[in-house]
Amino acid sequence: MPEPLSTRPRKAAEVPSWDLEADVVIVGFSISGASAALGALEVTGDVLAVERGGGPEGTCGGIIYLGGGTPMQKAMGFDDTTEEMYAFLLAALGPGVDEAKLRVYCDESLLHYDWLVRQGVPLATGPDEEGTMLASPEDDGFINVGGQEYAGGGLVWTGGEQAYPFSAQVRPAPRGHIPRDPDSDEDLFEGAVLKCLVRAAEQAGVRTEYNLAVQRLVVDENDAVVGVEGRRLGSLVRVRARRGVALTTGGFIYNDEMLARHSPAMLAVSKLGHGGQDGLGIQLAQAAGADAIHMDTADITLVLTPPMSYARGILVNALGQRFINEDTYYGRLGAEAAFRQGAIAYVILDESTFLDTSWRRPSWAADSLAELETEMGLPAGALQQTVAYYNRHAERGDDPLFHKAKRWLQPLAPPYAVLDLREQTFPMSAFTMGGLRTAVGGEVLRPDGSPVGGLFAAGRATSGLAVSGYCSGISLGDCSFFGRRAGQSAATGR
Repeated sequence: MPEPLSTRPRKAAEVPSWDLEADVVIVGFSISGASAALGALEVTGDVLAVERGGGPEGTCGGIIYLGGGTPMQKAMGFDDTTEEMYAFLLAALGPGVDEAKLRVYCDESLLHYDWLVRQGVPLATGPDEEGTMLASPEDDGFINVGGQEYAGGGLVWTGGEQAYPFSAQVRPAPRGHIPRDPDSDEDLFEGAVLKCLVRAAEQAGVRTEYNLAVQRLVVDENDAVVGVEGRRLGSLVRVRARRGVALTTGGFIYNDEMLARHSPAMLAVSKLGHGGQDGLGIQLAQAAGADAIHMDTADITLVLTPPMSYARGILVNALGQRFINEDTYYGRLGAEAAFRQGAIAYVILDESTFLDTSWRRPSWAADSLAELETEMGLPAGALQQTVAYYNRHAERGDDPLFHKAKRWLQPLAPPYAVLDLREQTFPMSAFTMGGLRTAVGGEVLRPDGSPVGGLFAAGRATSGLAVSGYCSGISLGDCSFFGRRAGQSAATGR
């Protein structure tokens, strides 16, 4: 009979023999894991990645947030600086941002761009060729690329840089970089970066063991991590790490017990990710004395497809009141709706704006706002007052409440259509952003700030750059950048 599962660390003295060994053991082989393996291979040639699935797991897009004057930014005429990138991200990802991590990420953004290219990630470095898919403008100059606003070449606006309040704080610049197929000049989204980094790690010499589910850490007499213990098809497998273990196991959006404990609001939205993101890596590290922080935070995307088409309408809550500027990043829309509006949000459109999205059936439609109030169960007069105030100012290109940009301001006129975002095909979806507390080098820290010996981590298993806000592409940047650093640190045995 197999022994009961436990996250309590195994003492090395209890291990009669090791089945596998390596200088560095990477647990989880997705973007952060592949980057950690590549970082470790810069120091040692003996790196083993273990993955409980049959291959690399990952359900991420293909946008990477980079700036400070990348080749793509320069090719498209955007004069970005690391200081402007830092100032924007400090505001957009907080409060609670780890400023030391953010500082090094921005300062080394150009170096990371070059590193990704060397690993085979096909980041575009020039404008579109004539006749390509993205060369034709639509919707009055707005081009929708994977739900983002296209900026030209391989760039998209991905964090609300052009929207209030950020546009009033720092000069906007697009920093979402899209990998581009060099043969067909088509954008590469789902899994593109993961495939490139995994291929690079395997070609560089990382060993891989699949279908091996790690269940606990192994520690020595000083409680330093020296290996892992897991199971493959019911058989116990023990893996020794001579220098360090790096956890790159993902977040906990698929662990409802952890969600209920740390952030119950996330139980009301759909899950973004895969079932392997169950928080086990976080639990293993905590059992070894690690600290976990910002466990109540998440990126909650209010998916409106195409998102910017709806910016000419208004978003209202259960009281029929606006609560945010509709042209901001849809992750901010989702967080505001889920955390502060009870996960209730309605889009109010009129005939002209609804025609852009006519493939969706409205939840309600009426010739008068009074009718809508009755059908939706809103307080009498609330929606009428909201729309009247909005229209009065939109007619002169102003939004005194939420400062939506002038290009999206348009008075609403009957007939009206309403989308209840709880009922739509693409609802609010979330993934967790809290996790293990780590140093800039990926060292896993205890509550007192001291490191857990031999243990390193990166990716969504950690509390990374994004804390209380988010930008599309920051996860891929964070996971690959700090994954590489965690691997380097593990290989040096720091």
